[in-house]
Amino acid sequence: MTSNKLSELQPEQVWKIFYEITQVPRPSKKEEKIREWIKNWAKKNNVQFKEDETGNILLTKEASEGCENYPTLVIQAHMDMVCQANDPNFNCEEDPIPVTFNETYVYSQGTSLGADNGIGLAMGLALFLDENIKHGKLELLITVDEETGLTGAFNVKRGFFTGKYLLNVDSEDLGKITISSAGGGGTQIDVPIELENIANLEDWIEIRFAISGLQGGHSGVDIHLPRANAIKVAISALNFLRDKFSELEIKPFHLVSIEGGTAHNAIPRDCTVRLAILKENEKEAKKALKEWLRKNSHEIREYEPNFKFEMFEKDKAEKIFTEESTNNVIYVLDEVQHGVISYNKEINDLVQTSSNLAVVKTGEKQVKIYISTRSSVMKELEEVRLKLRKIGEKVKANITQEKAYPGWEPDLNSPFLKLVKELYEQVYKKKVKLEAIHAGLECSLFLALDPNLQVTSIGPTIISPHSPDEKVEIESVNVIWGVIRSIAENMNKLS
Repeated sequence: MTSNKLSELQPEQVWKIFYEITQVPRPSKKEEKIREWIKNWAKKNNVQFKEDETGNILLTKEASEGCENYPTLVIQAHMDMVCQANDPNFNCEEDPIPVTFNETYVYSQGTSLGADNGIGLAMGLALFLDENIKHGKLELLITVDEETGLTGAFNVKRGFFTGKYLLNVDSEDLGKITISSAGGGGTQIDVPIELENIANLEDWIEIRFAISGLQGGHSGVDIHLPRANAIKVAISALNFLRDKFSELEIKPFHLVSIEGGTAHNAIPRDCTVRLAILKENEKEAKKALKEWLRKNSHEIREYEPNFKFEMFEKDKAEKIFTEESTNNVIYVLDEVQHGVISYNKEINDLVQTSSNLAVVKTGEKQVKIYISTRSSVMKELEEVRLKLRKIGEKVKANITQEKAYPGWEPDLNSPFLKLVKELYEQVYKKKVKLEAIHAGLECSLFLALDPNLQVTSIGPTIISPHSPDEKVEIESVNVIWGVIRSIAENMNKLS
């Protein structure tokens, strides 16, 4: 089935808009094209809109006749997406998503789909075109750069939207209402590097090895799953190789570069390491790396069936790190924690604090390392960030830490939550669960603007967001669309 037939699915208007969204490149911090598309869509459909200095957009639709006294409903979505691709030639800033579908799911062919949060955005826009329901005033708040620091939400000014009831549509599980989410903050450690001044560089050979084929996934909702981090796998191989060289009392290897991960909120799927080794030690180096692979591949493939380890060589090494710089980079990447740090003591299986070793990139004068930390307890969040700072300081790195965003505390007595739950169960014809999630939602920042705001979050089932395996369940979209329409029709119950 081809992507241009998405509108054959129900609800037709939602899928038609979603397809159009997938054809507009919109990686985080590069939202210019999708912003223009949204504004043009609004003009074409005679929808009022305004834009703030950050690039957030608010669409407004006045109440249906006779519904002027209904409280205003704010639908909230974000316009950016995490772009991940199997094909290194796929250009996230230029290429449309190759979207397709089967009987159960809509998905992409080799890239992340962007259903997070494109499908929520599509439902919000479709609501503005729905003339078959009577509703109060509607506002659709569309933020920028949610995925890499909640930039849009951080910069929304008081009064930009007017409603006191906000429905976030960025959740990813049918049958669940999100009532709480984690806070978080990023840390960048720039490890300074010096290059070795070697006269006889021709005596050195470059060996490159690549880790690939890992599942990756969302660094919040998937962090507890048995998934490997490609950067950590590469460091395991380097530590093994270093120990072998020490055992054999031969001259250590030197790093040439290390590259892994692409986004702070995605678990790294790939990592490539370039090493400089004396030609006379080439045989021992390859032997050691093959031994590491033999000892570790079975365990890794138990939960990463598509894991690949490839080794290549080059006749002559180019610029190489000093031994000290090599050790400093390996030290930081080894010391940084990845994965679950603690679980909530009151809610079974809810991650409380975690860390994602997300990205490593080699520049001319430094190796940049990015870590994303999440926690529902601000004290623990700051403890982890302090530990990261100390790791960087030990190697005289330059450390930058983003302003942390708070977690979203639940309000179980909210009349809006009770209404959403009641209407959700009527449409779904099943009981729904209230849940806290270990991912960052923008809700806490809107609550900081107005403590009297009532907020809840829903969404269709999205599997493996932030990865090329991302897919959205078709029927779940139909259900959530029905819930959103029902909420818009019944806001008078909150009057």
